[in-house]
Amino acid sequence: MPLLSFLNPSFLWALPVAAIPVLLHLLSRRRLPEVPFPTTIFLRALEPREIRRIRLREILLLILRTLALLLLVLAFARPAVTPANAVTNAAAAVGLLLDDSESMAAIEEHGRPRIAEAKGRAASLIETSRAGDAIAIAYASRGDEPAAERGDDRVRLRRALERVEATPRPARMAAALGSLRRALERSPLSARELYVVSDFQRSNWPGEARAEIARAAAAGTRVYLVPVTTANLPNHAFEAIDPDVRPGPEGRGMELRARLVNHADAPSDRIAIRLREGDALVGGGDVSLRAGERRWAAMPIEPKGVRAVAARAPSAADSAVAAAALSAAADSAAAAPSAATRITAEMDADALPTDDEWYAVLGTPRRLRVLRIVEARGSPPPRFAALALDPSSNGASGFSVQDESPAALLTLNKARADVVLLEDVAALSGDAEARLRAFLRDGGGLVVALGPHSDPDYYSKRLFPGTIDLSLQAPERAPEGGALELRARVAGHPILEGLTVGVGTPLSQARLSGLVRGAVTSPRAEVVVQTSGGLPVVVAGPRVAVFLSSLSDDWGELPYSGAFVPLVRGLVGHAARAASSAPAELVVGAPPRARLPGAPSGVIHVRGPAGYASTAAMEAEGTGYRAVANDPAPAAGFYEFEAEGRLLATVAVNLDPIESDLAALPADSIRAAAAPASLPRIAILPSASALERHLRATRRGEELWLPLLLVAALLLAGELLLASARKLRA
Repeated sequence: MPLLSFLNPSFLWALPVAAIPVLLHLLSRRRLPEVPFPTTIFLRALEPREIRRIRLREILLLILRTLALLLLVLAFARPAVTPANAVTNAAAAVGLLLDDSESMAAIEEHGRPRIAEAKGRAASLIETSRAGDAIAIAYASRGDEPAAERGDDRVRLRRALERVEATPRPARMAAALGSLRRALERSPLSARELYVVSDFQRSNWPGEARAEIARAAAAGTRVYLVPVTTANLPNHAFEAIDPDVRPGPEGRGMELRARLVNHADAPSDRIAIRLREGDALVGGGDVSLRAGERRWAAMPIEPKGVRAVAARAPSAADSAVAAAALSAAADSAAAAPSAATRITAEMDADALPTDDEWYAVLGTPRRLRVLRIVEARGSPPPRFAALALDPSSNGASGFSVQDESPAALLTLNKARADVVLLEDVAALSGDAEARLRAFLRDGGGLVVALGPHSDPDYYSKRLFPGTIDLSLQAPERAPEGGALELRARVAGHPILEGLTVGVGTPLSQARLSGLVRGAVTSPRAEVVVQTSGGLPVVVAGPRVAVFLSSLSDDWGELPYSGAFVPLVRGLVGHAARAASSAPAELVVGAPPRARLPGAPSGVIHVRGPAGYASTAAMEAEGTGYRAVANDPAPAAGFYEFEAEGRLLATVAVNLDPIESDLAALPADSIRAAAAPASLPRIAILPSASALERHLRATRRGEELWLPLLLVAALLLAGELLLASARKLRA
């Protein structure tokens, strides 16, 4: 049953004040001596009924005055009613999980960042804590680290909250919740409460995080979900930059490609992109994105490391000179890592300013060595793909092609090739497959072109697992006399860099008569080109590109179309980017790493922004080595690896793009993950006022001073009216 308590019990000593009207009433009834007075004989004797009415009025006045004084005293004592299941009067183990991930730096519509709102609500919890409460504060970005702050010192805990800022790291909700839940369950206090203050960003709440909430509630912990936002803020962001600088349209100038995304339900028009090398503006442009669109955008650039190349490659007609210049620039950059071009890309600020910047260490295209694997089937196989890559057979196009049988894979290594092209190969032997996988781990690239002789079952069950998330079925043939029309699914993808992809362009006019049906099984693989009916044709993944039709004329006349040459070069170029010496994805919160051609002597030192200084350990990786820093990167920027005063490598570290999508997961869906028996122990406090009401009810109970004051005021008003009526009658 509910409990009654007083927050200011010292005022209860004033309760005797309520007896004052009683005393005054008793004193007024003192009998006076009777004195005969002649004129009284003219006064009408009071009737007994009138006497009773006067006495009743006096009693009512007495009751009103007494009750009014009594209620006033009780109001000042601040009585509160506490529910029977509350822990107001008992100390509790309180866990506070504060989301300090990158998304909490988003600016809400009222102009305050989410982290400021979160700190305010966490401070309310600290201020209303009870004597004996054991409070533990943990932070979402630190994962399974133990609680950073513990104890019952309000001042110290409040100061710790004041120092909290949104970090550039993603939230690790599942790990943080698991750690805090186990800490609460180890507490000797029977009452346990868990408060989660977060923006509940959908990407940070996988199934395991929701399961941790359900486990806490099932173990008897009262869980309170405290969202700090009610709106999905629009946001656009960088997701990647292709580090390879490419010739511009028709060979004029140089271009850099950036992958952009618009996390909004409305289009973003003319987003200004600026490319800087140090303080110098070296390129950029305007990009418009449709609602929810993700695509690659090309921007002109003139970094100092490749200006000479751009000047020497004015047109496609001078391809030999351009290829030689690009190769020379690449060799120069490899020999002198200190000369690597460092580019910072910036875009217009939006709700989340932290993801409006991206860092990249640029490379330059070099002559790519392609090992083309074909099977002899009586007559020499057509060389359409080889001619598309190297028409003059002298490498002047930037590609050198060597045709071999599958047996050549048994001696495959990075010293021999940059990319392997499997063209309509039925299947590989176990040894050849193992060697190919080692080649991929060593940084090589793979292009798979299927055809009428390819075994879909082999690729789906043997080669593709662990390489690309793509399953294959039986071939699909176009109706007699018809063709399968091609459509770009990811406009601006580097594979399509040499193609215009609209209706009536070479890509849409290149029709196929057949392809192998395929299905992408995870987000790691991406459909770049599909048929008009939605069947995948080109699928890209890490280090791998797959063309689900033939690069010969077995299934159509694609080799004779204007789309063939740029498409083949795009497939090989995409796969070759994995052969870069720099890691493709380095994010804040993970140790910086760099690929090195050899093992340097001496200690490897790593330096970066925010005063970062660490050492690195060497690991063998294929035919080379990988240096991995011993400490995680605290901020985005450029990190340098050096030994004995010599610069070994420079890498770019960026924020994890997962934090850019600000869409929130409804708290109701998190609560729904719990078992029905646990639901009463999970509550949602959607606003600051809801949190305040909850804390007031569970910490102090529902206070009654305001209703008591109102009733006291009504009683005094009634007393005033009744007393005034007596005077008027008199």
